[in-house]
Amino acid sequence: MDKKQLLRLIGSAAGAVLPFWLLDLTLRAATGCAAWYPLYAAAPNLFSLGFGALFAALCLLPQRRVAGRVLYGLIYAVWAAYAVVQYGIWRIFDRFLFLSDFLFAGEGLDFAGYVRQLIDGRFVLVVVLLVLWGALGVWRLPAGLPRRRFCPTLVVFFALTQFVAPRLYAPVPATLDWDAWQSSGYEYQRFSSSSYDLALCGPYQFVVRDAFLSVLPDADADEQRAQIDAFFDERPAHGDNEMTGRLKGKNLVLVQLESVDDFVLNEENTPTLARLQREGINFAEFYTPQYSNGYTFNTEFAAQTGIYPYANGNVAYSLSRSAFPYAVGNLLKDAGYTTNSFHKSEAKFYNRGAIHQAFGYEQYHSALDYAEDELQAGDDRFLIDCDDFYEQMVESEPFADFLITYSGHLGYDEIDALTTYALSEFPEYMDCNRPYEIDGLFAKARLTDEMFAHLLTRLEEDGLLENTVICVYDDHYAYGLTDAAVLEEYSKAAGGRLLERTPCFIWYEGCTPQTVTKTLQTVDLLPTLANLFGLEVPNTMGRDAFDPAYEGYVIFPNGGWLTDEAYAENGQIVWNEGMTDEEVAEIHAFARRFQEVNDAILDTDYYAHEKE
Repeated sequence: MDKKQLLRLIGSAAGAVLPFWLLDLTLRAATGCAAWYPLYAAAPNLFSLGFGALFAALCLLPQRRVAGRVLYGLIYAVWAAYAVVQYGIWRIFDRFLFLSDFLFAGEGLDFAGYVRQLIDGRFVLVVVLLVLWGALGVWRLPAGLPRRRFCPTLVVFFALTQFVAPRLYAPVPATLDWDAWQSSGYEYQRFSSSSYDLALCGPYQFVVRDAFLSVLPDADADEQRAQIDAFFDERPAHGDNEMTGRLKGKNLVLVQLESVDDFVLNEENTPTLARLQREGINFAEFYTPQYSNGYTFNTEFAAQTGIYPYANGNVAYSLSRSAFPYAVGNLLKDAGYTTNSFHKSEAKFYNRGAIHQAFGYEQYHSALDYAEDELQAGDDRFLIDCDDFYEQMVESEPFADFLITYSGHLGYDEIDALTTYALSEFPEYMDCNRPYEIDGLFAKARLTDEMFAHLLTRLEEDGLLENTVICVYDDHYAYGLTDAAVLEEYSKAAGGRLLERTPCFIWYEGCTPQTVTKTLQTVDLLPTLANLFGLEVPNTMGRDAFDPAYEGYVIFPNGGWLTDEAYAENGQIVWNEGMTDEEVAEIHAFARRFQEVNDAILDTDYYAHEKE
């Protein structure tokens, strides 16, 4: 082989490697990864070039070039499909899926109309570029028998990138102070933020690292439990306050709303909910940070247990056998309550049939087992109007019912059958001066509001209303609106400081209206309810909203935090209305410790061993 042929072969080999790097670069550029880690940074680019070399080497092994091209096309197609899915997920959630999160991918993507709305000019451009890079690679795959001689070289290059790239991240601080978040090396070790992690690694190493950490043995359990004990010991012990036992002995209907955002709940859209909020105890600054990509179950788990789910994994399946003795259902069941949970979906969805038992609910009831079809089951009014369903809620006092509504679920366009149905039921929400999605969102919320009106009526007719507490909170902000600008506009119009601010309130007959302005988060709901019902307030990641020693805060999965005085995002102060530098440094450090302790509780099944 002469020099000219050799150079041509090297160029062809490089042409087969580069498309995998271009795929990575396209995905990171399209999803704003540069906000987390520079696109030009050496580490992610080395990783992707290394994997491109490995894939190219595999495709050079077959003796016939056509076989190599077919293999190349298959490998590239798998990664291109993965990139398209991750791009779509990012468009919805502003984050990516870890491997375990793919179990929950159907929560939003099974709505054809909603997916259709994701396909715009940007989406098409990304797909076209990915196809173009793949075609380039197939075309440039080297020809001729000597091409196989490049395989060892390509594999060695891949191995070198695996060795060198991780060493290019910033060093992990010797002591994990408040600014540890800013260390790329620390995040690479922790691997807890999908957006940051894909920006650090590119898609190929992101998958490999995620898979590796999922099978890596946990840290020493005794050491983790000691860390948890120290965290709780340092925190002021809960003491009785003016709200302790206020609701003792009353029935509880705990309702998790689906997508009834703060700008959705008002006198016009949801008059019944607005009245209950106005007449009850309203937690005006309540936030539902999203740790897991299963947004609904994320909040469900946090509210029930006082612990956030893993940011890089699921808990519905992996922890259904763990002990949660202080979950809402278990606390009330131990106090003599009959406990049941109710929702539209089948018991296998989010593994609710098993995980709700771990929370202490005696049985999970699906509306699909009673309804004639999906549409009827999706109308929240059916939960109350179906006699067989309702009777299981109230058959034995005292009762504690956990209801998860459904009507507000995405999508909100003309193709979505439930949206069309809701607008036919409430045509007054058709307004040509605003986006159709807003019309659909408001009409769907009205179905949920009507459910509450029917619930109040039936409880009163049965003589139960006087002794029943209704606690309402939302699962997440209305991320299902495909136009982010519309969502921002409406959310800001509602006065929310952040999108994650959602409604939360408690109502009962005779309640003195009260507005709590303390900054609160999802995990605070459990200890707050425990205090109100005169039950043991457990050591969880949450705090009682009425505890005077608790100043209130929200810890977000990306290391950010929110207090009454300041907000930090991605390790940077966004606004500050009175916190000193020392106080900022303290809560920066606390936010990381909060997440480490939270995950350690899950890792060690802490409550199963608490009294050993």
